[in-house]
Amino acid sequence: MLERARTLVAEADDLETQVKLGINQLSGVIRLSAPIDLGENRIVPLIDEFMDLHPDVTVELVLSDGYVDIVGQGLDLAIRFGALKDSSLMIRKLGDNRRVICAAPSYTELHGTPRHPDDLVNHNCLVMQFGQAVDREWSFRIGKQICELSVSGNRIANSGAQIRRWCLAGRGIALKSIWDVRENLEDGSLVELLKEFAPPSESALQILFPRATYPIRRVRAFIEFLAERI
Repeated sequence: MLERARTLVAEADDLETQVKLGINQLSGVIRLSAPIDLGENRIVPLIDEFMDLHPDVTVELVLSDGYVDIVGQGLDLAIRFGALKDSSLMIRKLGDNRRVICAAPSYTELHGTPRHPDDLVNHNCLVMQFGQAVDREWSFRIGKQICELSVSGNRIANSGAQIRRWCLAGRGIALKSIWDVRENLEDGSLVELLKEFAPPSESALQILFPRATYPIRRVRAFIEFLAERI
């Protein structure tokens, strides 16, 4: 009921905008959430570009690496990695994703390069925390099996951006989305490790939005914009 009421208000606002400014003019608020690292480095520049094209649009951005209740928080959409578990949400896939083990050259020069996942027991791993859960179990393909190995380290953070900063500074080995570190791998500031043990990728980068109501015009336009640019 609350979600339907929010939609009716948004649709009324959308209609009023079309009457006042014309059918091609977008205005109003778009509320979205994105992971911290991806949001700061990839999504924010696209938000700025979209708002330059549509100056009457207001964006409320929530950066979080933890679970986000899209409906409960009144969000129009969220950008997330991984499989969809909430059947009340629709998805728009933006691209495939894989997670990579990586480190700065300064780290491997000082501490050596792990040649097998078992070697990580002797390395400082930078660990993400999602809410109360600490992501210490990293997956690898060893032979024909997918194995989870426990890692440890002296730096734990609930921000993927902070994990990447520590990794770039040579503080340890990180498990990161390729979307977050692709440029770092390309310019050599990070190197991929244990690539031959990487498990098959089953995750994706996607936009999530409530199933109950079709997105209003400005949200649809923003979703299409993101899909085109990303």
